[in-house]
Amino acid sequence: MSGRGKAGGGLVQHHKPNDIKVTLKLRTTTSSDVFPLKPSSSPAVDDDDEETKSAPQATPPPFYIQVHASVKYSTHPALPVTLATWRTPLERRTKEPGQGSQEDDDDDDEEDSPMTSPVWLESALTPLRSVTDPNKLAGPPQLGWIGCRRGGYPRDLRESWDFLTIPAADTHEEVVVRHLLPRDSLEFWSKAGGGREDAKPEKGEKFVVGPSARGLGTFWWCWGDLSQDLVGKKFYSDNWWDEEDEGEDGEDGDGKLTPAEDWVKSEGDEGFGLTMEVENDAEIEFV
Repeated sequence: MSGRGKAGGGLVQHHKPNDIKVTLKLRTTTSSDVFPLKPSSSPAVDDDDEETKSAPQATPPPFYIQVHASVKYSTHPALPVTLATWRTPLERRTKEPGQGSQEDDDDDDEEDSPMTSPVWLESALTPLRSVTDPNKLAGPPQLGWIGCRRGGYPRDLRESWDFLTIPAADTHEEVVVRHLLPRDSLEFWSKAGGGREDAKPEKGEKFVVGPSARGLGTFWWCWGDLSQDLVGKKFYSDNWWDEEDEGEDGEDGDGKLTPAEDWVKSEGDEGFGLTMEVENDAEIEFV
């Protein structure tokens, strides 16, 4: 595995320096510096004008926490890198693994675009943390960390997981994944007393948020680009094969895949690592 323990764990696996082939840099920004706690007030109206009296308040635009990913180090700087984003800060899923890939959900709606995650994932981002009171936190209701089971996945992991290509280091380009911070389910709480108590933010209070340390790594990666040389390829890993899938095309009698042009094995299976480094957290002011 790359930056993680074997399936069933989710713990970080440390690699020797010469095992690391790729290091990704993650930096965090937001779509706005401020987050309005309430809808903006309507323009002043004439008290005698019944039509303008009932005018609805303006709804602020969606607020996004944006994770920018680029290749900081690579043993092959001219090659792009493709990785599984499940349980990472780059995850964009709307379904549980096994219910179809993100590619099946892609459409032209901005909030559901392939580069936007409408679901807050504990493995992707930390809770928002107050700059002035470290015990005060904020965020939508947490989904929690679900243990990674070994079986139950199709042999071709592209049928279940979401994958993302990061441009080659030589290009100095990055990709951006946006995480929606929902206004209607945002909660504030304090852990000062050892539990969880409701805590309202002060006007002008600042919070910071960034990639979760629990998600720094990947369960699968390879060299190549999803839109070019990896088109039509199937992704597999011996760490994730399901015994019930034995005997499918491309497998030998022991359930192991035989070499085939359309199958791509994870570099992590060979002991080659991909790591992630966090450059910064982003700051949000509540107004």
